Parts: sequence; structure tokens; C-alpha cells
Amino acid sequence: MAYTSRTISNFLRSRRIHVNETDSMSTPYPHKHSGPVLVCGNAWCLHEDLAAARKILGDVPVLAVNGASREVKAIALYSCHPHRFVEKGSEWIRHQRRLFGDGFTVHSSNKPKHGDLPYVEYWWHIPGGGGSAWGARKIAKLMGFDTVVLCGCPLLPGNYTGHRPGMIMNKSEITDQYAAEIASDTDWHEGAYSMSGKTKDILRCP
Repeated sequence: MAYTSRTISNFLRSRRIHVNETDSMSTPYPHKHSGPVLVCGNAWCLHEDLAAARKILGDVPVLAVNGASREVKAIALYSCHPHRFVEKGSEWIRHQRRLFGDGFTVHSSNKPKHGDLPYVEYWWHIPGGGGSAWGARKIAKLMGFDTVVLCGCPLLPGNYTGHRPGMIMNKSEITDQYAAEIASDTDWHEGAYSMSGKTKDILRCP
């Protein structure tokens, strides 16, 4: 079956859209989780990080960030940039469904006041900074997970998985800024770990 943008839009429109209207860090998530989860970015080191994390934690759930939806089966897809779900949302969802099936939800943060973003099912109000992977770490905590391990999120300049050009993440000034924001965002450090790069230096390996 070919998953077109119209097919995916209709699929998600048929599901209830949730907005978590709160500034609280304990926003209730309808499907309460617990235990560990892997937050997967799509940096070049994703699969190496993922294999190492699973040796430690086993086969635990995954939150896929942006283009990582092409690489790993996830229970949730996330981007902190709502407009990316207009530009890339159908592609990310299509890849996840084609490669790994259904059983995932679609999340973003800081819902814009105007514009229709039909791909996003759950909106979260969270403090910004640190990039999409760090936003996914916060979402994971609000979903109930108590241990969050970043994989493929080194904040080092380099390509994405599959040797795709890193574009923004190839710019050291951006990765340095994100790393500084994560380092200063200490309210969210407890229970957070990373498998590689600058984020590992900040958060430690599990």
C-alpha cells in the first residue's frame, strides 16, 4: 500500500488530537509509561549508540526524533519545530508506518496560535532550548519514563544516518549552542543520559 500525504492526514485526523494546556512539568499523558526509554536522534552514530544502549537496558521503547523515524521502530515521533511536520511530517510518518507499522503517536511542542498542523496528535508546553532531542527528553519525562537515554544525539558536527548531509547540525556554532543550553538546563538532568558526544560529557553514560 502506498502511503500518500492524504492517506496519512486522513489517518491522523481520525484520531483524537490532544493539547496538554499547562506549564507544569507533570503534564499527565493519557498512556502513562514508566521505566527506561531511548530518545533517538538521527546523527551518524545512531545505530552504534542504539546497540550499546540496548546491551545495557535491553529492548526498551523508543521515541524517534525528526528523521530517526526512518531508522528505528518507535512508540512516538517528535520534533520541537512544528513547521517541520508541515514540511517533513508526512514523510516521517510514512517511513515509520511502511517500515515498522502502526502503534506510534505524533508529538510536538509549543503549538502555534495559527495554522493547521494535522499530523500532530499531542502538543506539549515545555521550556525550549537544546534542540529536538532535548525536547523529546522532556516529553519522555512527562509521559512517565524515569530513565531517558539519548542515542544518536552527540551534538557533534557530522552527517545524518545514511550519510545524508547534516545541514544545520553540521554547523558547530549551532551544536555548541544546543550543548550549552542542555548543560544549563539542570532541572531536566536527573534520569537523563547519553551514549555519545557532548551530550554524554554533560549527562554521562547510563
